[in-house]
Amino acid sequence: MATSSHEDAQAVPIPEQRPNGGLAMRTIHFDLVVPDLRNGALASIQQAAVRAGMQALYYWPVINNLDPVEAVNAAEHSFRAHVVSLQMGRGAERSASDESEIRKWAVVLAGVRAGAQAAWRIRVGDVTVKECIPSGMAALDGKIVMATEGSTASAKWAGARSVPDMTQVEMDALAMCAYMGMAIPVLQGASLIATGHHYVPTTYRIFQGLKKQALGASGKDVGSWVETMGDRFDDLAFHKACHPVSPDLKREWAVNSEVANKLTASGHGSASLRLPAIPSEASGGKAAIALIRNAEPTIKSMGGSITAHRGIQLMRSLEDASPGAPRSAACDAVVAWVADNAKVLAVCAGITQHLHESSASGKSTLLSAFSVKKLMAAEPSEVAKGVNLARSAGLRDREKMEAGTYVIGALEL
Repeated sequence: MATSSHEDAQAVPIPEQRPNGGLAMRTIHFDLVVPDLRNGALASIQQAAVRAGMQALYYWPVINNLDPVEAVNAAEHSFRAHVVSLQMGRGAERSASDESEIRKWAVVLAGVRAGAQAAWRIRVGDVTVKECIPSGMAALDGKIVMATEGSTASAKWAGARSVPDMTQVEMDALAMCAYMGMAIPVLQGASLIATGHHYVPTTYRIFQGLKKQALGASGKDVGSWVETMGDRFDDLAFHKACHPVSPDLKREWAVNSEVANKLTASGHGSASLRLPAIPSEASGGKAAIALIRNAEPTIKSMGGSITAHRGIQLMRSLEDASPGAPRSAACDAVVAWVADNAKVLAVCAGITQHLHESSASGKSTLLSAFSVKKLMAAEPSEVAKGVNLARSAGLRDREKMEAGTYVIGALEL
């Protein structure tokens, strides 16, 4: 009896195919991260997409043999190298407006990079080499001279020497940018940890305290100079300038609590407030602790009790955890703590909301945080409980005041 082709396929075993002699598996190198989406911890998952490198126009023109400690002292030479590099990138057809813009860009890039290189002792092994280019210059015996290697060194050197001297405003702006550059690599590390990107709209606020602090100490002329650049200043200072610095190094610095202390001591307090950085998925832990602290007095006044001790302990463990598996586990523990206590935290959010609305103050940063808004949307009945509890506590206190029986506890200053 004839069989169908399907039956034939099942009846006849397919012989195992073995290559003659075997072939070694060829490794193809991609700039691609492959995450363990099946079993990996959430905090261990990294962005898989191939990441575009920085545009060549903004590559770092490196002065050969320059001791990083001397980077700020050599910033004026770096400015000239950046002008030449930007001129070459923009092409021969340049207007007077183009030249003015190039000088501004060069001030920002050279200043931030000088501050970062000097403060963090950045050397060749600390940067993405493909985002750096020869400047045509080299350091030798305390001087900047023409580099001996490279076919374009002579042209770049001649171009740099022909750049008009810096004005006083440009020098003051260069100094301000160098000051910011001392903290920008760490803030980029915080942004990388939070979003996987050096600088994006959602991490804009990470850098703005530093900018405000720097501008506040720089005078009106520098402030006006920065204002003429608009958003381009932020993009150059916070994204492009330190983009070549190793992302791994920046992440390492951003999670180090000692780095925060050093920045405070160096006068970069606005930057240290953002440290140690934590992964975005664990940011709910910080918000949860803040909610508990806000709600604690109200809960105690109604005869209850609440503490954030466990959350604080978990957040400290996350800050102190080593990179890799330990940090992933610590992050997962924070996420689990927030999820396990969602209902209680929603009550705290309701109390916080009522207290904020009663105070008639402006926008609440805490209540507008993504993790808090998500929590409140998921547990509306618990939020309502918190609102009612806070309202009841307020009414009771008012009645006590009117009756003259309200007692103020001991004050500690």
